[in-house]
Amino acid sequence: MSEEKVLRGETSQLWRISGICRDEPLSKTGKKLQLFKMLCLTVIPIIGLWGYTVYTLADILNSRAENDKQRSSVYYSIDVGQLVHRLQVERDMSVLYLSELGPETRTFLLAEYINTDRTIDRLSYWPGDLDKANGAMFLSKANFRDYLAAHRQILSRDQFSIQDEIDFYSRIIDTTIYWLYNTITESKFSLVWKILVAYQKLASAKENVGVERALGTMFYSRGGFESHSYFETYNKRLHSFRAHMKTAGMYSEFVRQIYNVGLREQNNGTNITSIIESFRTEIQNVENTSTIDIAKSRYWFDNMTIYMDTLLDIQTQMAQKVIKILDVAIEDLTIDLAVYAILLVVVILMCPLVILATESLTSSIQIYALTLVDKTNELASEKARKDGLLYQMVPRQIANRLKKQKKVEAEYFKSVTVCFADVYGFGHITGLPHRSSDRHATEIANFSLKMLNTVTEMKFCNGHRTIKLRIGIHTGPCMAGIIGFKVPKYCLFGETINLATRIKANSTRN
Repeated sequence: MSEEKVLRGETSQLWRISGICRDEPLSKTGKKLQLFKMLCLTVIPIIGLWGYTVYTLADILNSRAENDKQRSSVYYSIDVGQLVHRLQVERDMSVLYLSELGPETRTFLLAEYINTDRTIDRLSYWPGDLDKANGAMFLSKANFRDYLAAHRQILSRDQFSIQDEIDFYSRIIDTTIYWLYNTITESKFSLVWKILVAYQKLASAKENVGVERALGTMFYSRGGFESHSYFETYNKRLHSFRAHMKTAGMYSEFVRQIYNVGLREQNNGTNITSIIESFRTEIQNVENTSTIDIAKSRYWFDNMTIYMDTLLDIQTQMAQKVIKILDVAIEDLTIDLAVYAILLVVVILMCPLVILATESLTSSIQIYALTLVDKTNELASEKARKDGLLYQMVPRQIANRLKKQKKVEAEYFKSVTVCFADVYGFGHITGLPHRSSDRHATEIANFSLKMLNTVTEMKFCNGHRTIKLRIGIHTGPCMAGIIGFKVPKYCLFGETINLATRIKANSTRN
């Protein structure tokens, strides 16, 4: 009985082992707590996956918005670059008009004015703080166009010099280039920053070569510079052009090739860069030639125009390449966005299904646990009953040894006292295996006498029938052991046993 209690106690302790997912499932509170913990084990990872998916979606959306912003900035920079180019062309045409190369009327300038105004109109937005020093003319497109229109109306050889015209447009162009720099710098162009650096430097180089074209035209059409300041301005612009081109070449192979190898005309393969460099050498070495050369002035102007148009084409190609890279990045982000959006929907749809499945599984586990407890209790009861039957057939000491090992070796007892007694006509009783040193003979004899005395003095049955005993006692050596596996029996062997049996069989009743 004590072993049954121990087994049941151990079974109960299985549910009381401390742990995050171990609870007593036999009570309502335990069931709810266990269900809550099981749901936490499944729902928390789902919530984590959901949070990660939402975070990734937000990051993709931010990256896509940033790339869209970069793409818009690049498109806008193309428009600004076109505006810079139109202003440069308008400036050079105005310088051409003021020089000896230009016609007597300004009619040919009208087409340039129209192209510049159209380029201004194509700009998607217009920043009001374009020029910090004098922002009134740049507050809006209308102000800027009015500012240009007022200058165009009063343009004449009597009121403006070539230097005045160069200064007027150069200040506007410098401000517009600053606008171009600012537009690109405000966005994070991590994917295409090298190309954009070359793009910015090329824009500055193109402006410097534009001023150089105007000054060179003035140099050949008037037989030299009017003052030393023109000469200094020319050299300053030339060195600035070379510095910007060299920097742009560090980030663009195409620009580096044009700067180092030179630009060749497609029709006849003439190296335009070599021609321009020869003109530059002449202008730098001879500040004032006093010889007007209109043909050379036109040749200079035409070659510099081809060079500037080529730089504009390179700028446009760079911008298109940047847009292509950003388009690919936006497309990849769109695919990622779709994938993570689908994943988010799947996670949201699976969450209730997982919760229901977990609840169902937990309930099944709890039912199984209750069934297991019942079966364990039944097993404990059956074990106790089996042990009781075994103890009736085999001495407890031998039975415990028999349960621990398959085979129990027979033992030799040097001295035992055997008592065979039975109720006449009722069966027999035997006893063993506790050793009691030398007292066993006395104990068995006293037990037999008391038993005999009891059955003779007391009446156990009504009528004339009484209980009569036959007793056989003998002391001596014997063997004791288990016989059988399926139904084990504890048996005694030896002459002592046989003699005690014969004594009992031949003894007189009572």
